[in-house]
Parts: sequence; structure tokens; C-alpha cells
Amino acid sequence: MSTGDTRAASLNTRRTSLRNPLKLLFSAEPWLALAFMLSSFVLGVFWFVVLVTLLSTGVGMAVTLVGIPILLVTFYLWVLGARLERVRVRALLGETIVEPYRLLPEGSWWERLKVRVTDRYVWQDLIYLFLLFPVGIAQFVIAVVAVSIPVSFLTVPFWYRATDDTVIFDMQIETYAGAMAFAAIGIPFLLLLPYVLVGVGRAHAWFARHLLGTSLEELSQRVDELTVRRSQALDSSVSDLRRIERDLHDGAQQRLVKLSMDLGMAREKMQTDPEAAQLLIDEAHREAKLAMVEIRNLARGIHPAVLTDRGLDAAVSALAGSSTVPVTVRVDLPARPPEVVESTAYFIIAEALTNISRHSGATSASVNIRQDGAILRIEIADNGSGDADPSRGSGLRGMQDRVAAIDGTLSVTSPPGGPTRILVELPCEL
Repeated sequence: MSTGDTRAASLNTRRTSLRNPLKLLFSAEPWLALAFMLSSFVLGVFWFVVLVTLLSTGVGMAVTLVGIPILLVTFYLWVLGARLERVRVRALLGETIVEPYRLLPEGSWWERLKVRVTDRYVWQDLIYLFLLFPVGIAQFVIAVVAVSIPVSFLTVPFWYRATDDTVIFDMQIETYAGAMAFAAIGIPFLLLLPYVLVGVGRAHAWFARHLLGTSLEELSQRVDELTVRRSQALDSSVSDLRRIERDLHDGAQQRLVKLSMDLGMAREKMQTDPEAAQLLIDEAHREAKLAMVEIRNLARGIHPAVLTDRGLDAAVSALAGSSTVPVTVRVDLPARPPEVVESTAYFIIAEALTNISRHSGATSASVNIRQDGAILRIEIADNGSGDADPSRGSGLRGMQDRVAAIDGTLSVTSPPGGPTRILVELPCEL
């Protein structure tokens, strides 16, 4: 099922069928739409007056610098207004609009403000709030007319009984039968009323969805990006399996074969040449210890026991202790992250420290790990020669693929001459 079909199916489960006018009349949707239309008029006037006043004041006084704080307050105020509109649309129209804003980076208030100001969805919020003024007026007029016509016709008999003389639409009602005839005319208008209200409500939901949310094309593009990332993760897993197979074949397996041959030769020479047999046994013992070391290192590369038992702090400290470059480790975690995040973080740091030892020429490095809300941030830096480029090395590309597999981000800053800085952000709420 396509994205559009899925969305249409979800909407159909929340909306009342339009086939039966009586059922539609006594359902909640048209009356919630009526409440939305009336409140749109009030909020449209409110936001128009507030925004025009604040923006004109802020722009007019910007030369004296007094207007800058006014513009900042206005900026955050209309973002708040758009968020309240999403809540109102969801509560009264049943349309859930996900906030489309870009994620704010870690850094100063100024850096976060620059990202927010350059986000086009923030400016679409402003357009929506300004358009709410004319749209709210139109909806108010439609609501008043649509409700007043059937009510006017249907209440004619009651007014006639109360006054014995009723005028409606410049027509004099002189008999009760005439009053009942007018009431009968109001029935079709009453049955038409919910269609008008529902139609306007659903039209506004479409309008709000396209200005306050993301389009279906962008959602489809996001799905495509996630599909590519999952494919990259699968390729990375296949590459890891091949590496493990190669390491077993070229390392531990060869040593075990030589160990077996040495023990077999030692057994044959045990009676005829005990000294040569002893040398072979000693050689076999050395091969056995080396095979154990290689197997242990290979197992640590799959998933180290210290990571499982003691967490990321102890595991990264062990990596730093075995590095040929002095590494400073700082860890600030209120609790252990999810296992997949912890494992990904460990292998990213392990690969980065390996690259630093082999290629950077650095004399010192640092690893900083901290958790900010739902994001695990890892910063790996060294004072080496720099010029690290993911497009030229499979190590950095593999790190990017592993991070992308859990919807994280990895950025590399490495000018020629250094230093090199790798920043990784991993979501802790998967």
C-alpha cells in the first residue's frame, strides 16, 4: 500500500461516512467542525492584530536595537501559535499534524536560533497565522448562514404560536399551515447543513496539513532515505561477517592447524628424539596461546564482554588503554543507553581510535560521551595531520553506515594539517 493510500485509510477510520445524512447530522464531526469554524474567526482576528502590531513595532524600532527583542518574542510567539493550531486541528478536526521542524543542534542559543530562523516551516507557520484571519472570517460567515437558514425555517411554527403573526424573508405568515410549510422547507436545509460543515472542516484540515506539516512527497522521500540506510546497514553487517570469516581463516585457523601438526610430529618423535619432541611441544604451546589471543580479540570485536557487563564507560576506557596514542576519555551518562545504541557507539569509537593509531600521526586524542535528552553525543578528536575524508576511506564510510542504521548522524571535520573532529549523534529512543 502506498503512503497516500495508507493516509487515506487512516482518515477514513476517523471520519464519518457521508452516505447517510441523518447519521452524519447526529455524529460529532459536523459540530466539532462548527466549533472549529467559530473559533477560527476569533483566533484569526487575535493573531492578525498581535502579529501586525508586534512585527510593525519591532521592524520600526529595529534601528534603535529596541526592536530586536520584540522581533525575537514575536518569532517564538508565532511558533507557539502554530503548535497550538496543530493541537486545535487534532482535537476538533481529527487531523494529526507532526511538527516538521529541523532538529536543533547541540550548541549555543545563537546556533539553535540560526537553525530555527532558516527553517522554511517556521515561515510557513507565519503564513498560516496571517491567512487564518481571512479564512476565519469566511468560515464564520459560512457557519452563521448555514446554521441560521434551517433554524429560521424550522422555528417558524414556534414563532407563529408565540405571536400569531410572523414575518420571514419579507413574507407574512398568516396561518399555522403556512408556518408548517415553511418548517418543511427547512428540513432539506437541515440535512444539507452537516455536509457544509464537514466540507469546510475537511478543507481546513487539508489547508493546515500543507502549511503546518510536511507533504506526502517529503514523507515518501524520508521513507526512501530510511530504506537506503537500512540497506547500508545490511551491507555493513555482511562486510563484518566476511571480515570475521577472513580473520578466522587467516589467523586462528592457521595457528590451530600448525598446532595440530606440531603435536602430531612431537608424538612421533617422543620415543626416538625426546629433545626435538620437547621443542615441538613448546612451539605448539606458543601457537595455542597466540590462537587464544586471536580468538579473544575476534570475540571482543564481535561484542566485548566488558561492554555487556560494565557498560560503555568501562569498555571505552579499555579501548583507550590499549591504544598506541594516549586517549583522554570523559563519559557523562545518567543511565545506560539501549543495547543497540551502546553497541553502535562502542564500535564507532573502536574504529575511530584504530584509524587514529594507524593513519593520523597524532600524539593525543580524546573521547567525550554525554547524553542530552534523547540524544547520545560522542565527540572524538585528535591532534593529527587531518585530511580525513569519508569518500576516500572505507573505515569512515562503514562508520557512517553503522550510524545511519539506527537513524543517527556522523559528521567529520578534518582540514589538512588537522585537527580531526568526529561528532556522532545517536537517538536513544528507538
